[in-house]
Amino acid sequence: MVDSLLRALVDEWPRIITSDRPASEAWKMLVPRVAAAVGEGQRAHGDRRDTVHRTLEGLEADVFVLRYRMSLSPAETADLMGLEVPEVTVALRRGMSALLGPRELIRRTPARPTRRQST
Repeated sequence: MVDSLLRALVDEWPRIITSDRPASEAWKMLVPRVAAAVGEGQRAHGDRRDTVHRTLEGLEADVFVLRYRMSLSPAETADLMGLEVPEVTVALRRGMSALLGPRELIRRTPARPTRRQST
C-alpha cells in the first residue's frame, strides 16, 4: 500500500505541489487506499480494529486519530484534511459523543462557572 501511494504521489506531484493545500491533496489519495487495506485486513483476519475504529467511521475516526493519537492541533488537522477548523471541531465532538455516550459526556463536561452579580 505504501509503495503504491508513493508512486501515485510521484505521478501527481506537479499537480499536488501547485495546489492551495498540498497536504490535503495527498490525504485525499491516502484515505481510499487505507480504507481498502483495512477492508482486506478485516476479511483476512477478522475485525481486530481498535475502539475508535469500531465506534467511529470516516471523518470522525480520521479527525480523532489525527488530533488525539498523533497530537496534531485542530488547525493542523484541518489543514491536512482540507477542512476548516469548525468542521474538525464538530467531528471531534461527534466522535467524543459516540465514544463516551451521552451520559458519560455529560459527567465529564466541566460545569461553567457562574458570573457573580455585583451589588
